Amino acid sequence: MQDSKRAVGEEGPAQTLTGTEACGALTLDLEASEDVDVVQPGGREGVGPASKAEDDPEMIHAVPIHLRPDLLVPCADLVNAQWQRSQVARVHSLQKSCAEFPVCLVLLWGSGWAERLLGHARLSRVVGHRGTLFVESVVVSEAERGRGYGRILMEEVERYARRRGFSRLCLTTHDKQHFYAHLGYALAAPVQSAGAMTTFVPMAMLQNFSRMPAVARAQMETVTGAEMQQGGGDSGMGGVVLLPAAGSTFSPAPLTPLPHLPPSPSTSCVPPSPPPLSIPPPPRSMPPPPPLSIPLPPPPPQRSILPPPLPPFSTQSSGQQGAETLSETPYRDAKGVPIFWMHKYI
Repeated sequence: MQDSKRAVGEEGPAQTLTGTEACGALTLDLEASEDVDVVQPGGREGVGPASKAEDDPEMIHAVPIHLRPDLLVPCADLVNAQWQRSQVARVHSLQKSCAEFPVCLVLLWGSGWAERLLGHARLSRVVGHRGTLFVESVVVSEAERGRGYGRILMEEVERYARRRGFSRLCLTTHDKQHFYAHLGYALAAPVQSAGAMTTFVPMAMLQNFSRMPAVARAQMETVTGAEMQQGGGDSGMGGVVLLPAAGSTFSPAPLTPLPHLPPSPSTSCVPPSPPPLSIPPPPRSMPPPPPLSIPLPPPPPQRSILPPPLPPFSTQSSGQQGAETLSETPYRDAKGVPIFWMHKYI
């Protein structure tokens, strides 16, 4: 026997609908409601229409974190999930974000109570390159990975850098060089990031310091008292001799001889020296003494206290030893791990 029901909310004479048609009418009535909560994938709850705009690029935007201090703690937890550090230290680092750089950008989706934190990137000035920014601490939330947010984050970084008048971005990576190469980045030479130093040190001073070679910055080298004795000198400074830095030209000033003045007879207190004794020559019959046959030992080699110079590095050809490719790099970080330097003109 076929079931029949009256349509809900209809005027006029009663109409009978089959069971299938009645279910369809009820479904349309529920879809017209605006207050139905829908559980999104991943356990998120939100309003139904908002879930349809999740992939809308207009819902994603980047903002400096110094304009959103309410995101300091969530962003600190996001970055610490990738690079372990105390929350207090990470929040303190994020609080250094300012309009004059460094700037910490956070990638957000949505607005209001439905807002989600997607990723983070930090931009700093580069010493000696006015139109260049250094990108670091690029990370996407672990729950949001695999959805293309890493590419969107880098696009937002490039857009922000262009608005600020910069034309080049530099970065380093340990294992994501192929991802950045897909975005247009190429291998490059290392640069010096100013980081947060520009907040209390003028850029001109940092630039002058970066131009000094590493050996010239160590102006003087010291040797121990034992090495001083081997050199046969005495500085009168407690057994420490100061040597000029490597590469500098140092020549002592010539000594000017004092004029020889004969002593005055009236003022001299030293008695006159006796005349030299006359030694008679040896007899002719005595043979001369034979020459010494024992050779003197050679002088000890001088010890070098300076490290040997580094071999020159060439990136002209990938076939040469020391060349950098997407698979091999001659550069190492502070822990000795291989690191790739890359850049892109935007």
